[in-house]
Amino acid sequence: MNWDRIYQIGVVVTDLDEAIAHYAKAGIGPFHEGPSETASDRRVHGVPSDAVVRGACVQLGPIELELLQPVSGDSVQAEVLRDRGEHALHVCAYTDDLDADTAEMAEAGFPVVSEGSLTDGGRFAYFDTRAVGGLILERHELPR
Repeated sequence: MNWDRIYQIGVVVTDLDEAIAHYAKAGIGPFHEGPSETASDRRVHGVPSDAVVRGACVQLGPIELELLQPVSGDSVQAEVLRDRGEHALHVCAYTDDLDADTAEMAEAGFPVVSEGSLTDGGRFAYFDTRAVGGLILERHELPR
C-alpha cells in the first residue's frame, strides 16, 4: 500500500471555535464545516458509536488542515484528547479500495480503531499506528 495520496492532517482540539480564531490570527482561513459531523455508521474499537465530533477544514496549499472537537459519545478523538491533550491526530490519504487497505493494515499489525460512512457515500478508517509518534493513519475512500 502506498501513501502518495496524502491530502489531510487532522488536529484534535478542545474548543473548535477557539482553534479557528487562533489560526485566523496567523492568516489561516476561512474554515468550512468538515465531514466529521456527517459521519454515520461510526464504529470505535469495533463497537457502534453515536459519537458527535465537530470538524472544520481549511486548504493549505496541497494539504487540508482538519480541526476536530469531540462533543459527545465514544470517539477516538475524545479518547486521545483525554489521554494526550490537543495534538496532531492523523494523516489521511485517499484510497480506491478501503477494504483491501484494511486487510493489508491488519496483516501489518495496525487494526482499525475507528471507521464510518459519510453522507456523500464515502467511507473512512483510522488505523492504530500510535505506538511510534502517537499518530493515526487514516484512509478515505470517495463515493463510487
